[in-house]
Amino acid sequence: MTPGSTVRSRLTLTPNRALIALSVVFLPVLIGLGFWQLERAEQKRTVLQQVQQRQASAPVELSEAALTGLQPYTRVIARGEFDNKHIWLLDNRQRDGQTGFEVVQIFKLDNQQNILVNRGWLLGDVSRTQLPQVPMLNGKISLFAQLYPVTSHPLLSAKAEKSGWPRIITEVDVDQMAEDVGQPLAEGVLKIDEASPGALRTGWQAVNMMPERHTGYALQWFGLASALVVLTLFANTNLATLWRHNRHKDVTDNNK
Repeated sequence: MTPGSTVRSRLTLTPNRALIALSVVFLPVLIGLGFWQLERAEQKRTVLQQVQQRQASAPVELSEAALTGLQPYTRVIARGEFDNKHIWLLDNRQRDGQTGFEVVQIFKLDNQQNILVNRGWLLGDVSRTQLPQVPMLNGKISLFAQLYPVTSHPLLSAKAEKSGWPRIITEVDVDQMAEDVGQPLAEGVLKIDEASPGALRTGWQAVNMMPERHTGYALQWFGLASALVVLTLFANTNLATLWRHNRHKDVTDNNK
């Protein structure tokens, strides 16, 4: 073996400080994002399991149960009447690629509690110059629904730009909406069943992204982390040279 071949077959380190610093900063971030997506996937599986279990249970009569004691996604029967004066339109809600609004109203229960009900979706005017006509429902009714938790998003708001009714908002905020009407509202929102009186187009989804998609995103983040590790190793060592040398040696040996 010649001295040159000995040098070529030995792993050597040639630090690239800029790339090492980049890896030190971004590698934990990429790995953290991957585990976060896995955590989100597990959360979504838990939610879907809860929905499946509670959909199989008999509905709870809201007039006989305290709303504060109900679990999310519980099926309920609500008896009372809609408040047709105060209507909120949740903006930028889509069905089949079309943009519209979801209609949220107060439902006055027979037990004197008030709770928000999402009646479903209406097609909206793209220019927003004309609001959809909301079909009104008067008098006492019984409706079937599911109790959904209310989530918040930092970029969305329940504060309307105009003070009249109906009001266009971008998310449900029970406290803000209670302030709008000057009366207390129960926590959560009922999403009405398609067969119930007053239902518009429903098609509810308990989660906005399935667990499998979160898992796919996690694999992408882990893949980027792996690529960064490989890039760092090749950029700071002579691994590429060793690999080419060994490959050339194998080809030469096979041709003998």
